[in-house]
Amino acid sequence: MNASPQHPRFSFHIESGESQGNVVPASVLVQILQNAQQAFELIGVHVEGRSINQRARVSATTSQRFQLICQLPETGCYALPVTVGNATELFEPEHAEKAFRIFHDLMSRISDRSASGLTEILPDERIRRRVLEAVKGMAPRADAKWTLSLHDATDTAFASFDVLTIPFVQETLVPAAQREASRVVTGELKNIDFIEHKLTIIYPPTSKELDCLYDEALEDLLYERRRDLIQVTGRVLLDDQGSPKKIIDVTDIRDVDLSPLEISIVRHGAVTLQVSPPLSLEPALDESKQLLCAENLDFDISVFAPTREALLAELHEHLAMLWQEYAQAPDDALDAPARQLKQALLARMTEVAHAA
Repeated sequence: MNASPQHPRFSFHIESGESQGNVVPASVLVQILQNAQQAFELIGVHVEGRSINQRARVSATTSQRFQLICQLPETGCYALPVTVGNATELFEPEHAEKAFRIFHDLMSRISDRSASGLTEILPDERIRRRVLEAVKGMAPRADAKWTLSLHDATDTAFASFDVLTIPFVQETLVPAAQREASRVVTGELKNIDFIEHKLTIIYPPTSKELDCLYDEALEDLLYERRRDLIQVTGRVLLDDQGSPKKIIDVTDIRDVDLSPLEISIVRHGAVTLQVSPPLSLEPALDESKQLLCAENLDFDISVFAPTREALLAELHEHLAMLWQEYAQAPDDALDAPARQLKQALLARMTEVAHAA
C-alpha cells in the first residue's frame, strides 16, 4: 500500500461463508462501503465542530475530506484496505486521525456489545444515532452467511460484526418500553415528505393510506428505498374498527426481502444442527401482506412471522422441535409418516456438540 503515513489506514475483512472460497457478493461489498463512508462523514461533521440540523445534509467538502479510498484487495479472507481522506488540499491529517480514532472506539464498543461509553465517544445525539444506523447497514442480517471484521494498520482486529450486531444496535437505539409497544406494518410506499419527516404507505388489508412519522436519524434509509413494498416498525394507532390509521415513533424502515432463505446451521436453545445439503425455502407474503410465510412439505414446515428475522427464528425453533420429537424418538413410538419424517431429518441433519 503506497498511501501517505499521514492518512489513517484500516481494512475490512469479510468472511464470506461460501463453499467456493473467499468470494464476496458485490451487493455486500457495496453495502459495507456505503455505510462505512456515511459513518465517517457523520463523524467528520462532529470533528469539524458542527452538528446536524433537521434539514442539513453532510456537505460535499466534508464528504471529500473524510472520503474512504479503497486499495487493492489482499489475500486471505476477502481483505479490503482503505485510507481515510483524499489526497487534496482539503485533507487535514489531524481531523482524519481524530475521526478514525472515534470510528475505532465506537466500532470496538459495538463489537463488544457494550453501550457504555458511546455517548462519551460521540456526544452529539443526532450524529451518534445516524452513525449507529450506518453500523446496522454494515453488519450482516440474521440469515447472512458472511461476517465482517475491522483491522487497523498493524492488521490487528479491533471490531467484529456478526448476526448479533444489528439486534444489539437496535436495542441501543430504541428503549425497551418503546420496542414492546411497537409492531411491524407492511405497505406499499406512496410518498415521502422529508420536510415533515413523514412517509405514507397504503395498508393492503384496507387499501387505506397510513401516515408514518419517523425520526430524522432514519432519513438516510429512505434515500435508499428502491422497492414499492416496505416494512415500517413503530407504534400503531388504531381507528374505531381496530385497523391501523397512523404509525408514530417509527424505529425501523426496510424493504420486504423475499429472497430465498438458506439454512445450513440450526441454533435453538441447547440444540445446534448442521444441515447438509442446506435447506432452501422461499418466503412469500400471505394474503394480507402482513406476514412472511415459509413451507416445506418434506420436513412438515409451515411457519409465519411479521419479519424475515422473526421468520428465521421460527424456522430454527421448528426444526429443533422436529429433531427432538422425531429424529431422537425410538421407531416404535412413531407411526409410519413420523418414521418417514425421522429418516428425512437424519439424512440431512447432524447434531453438533459444543458448537460455537
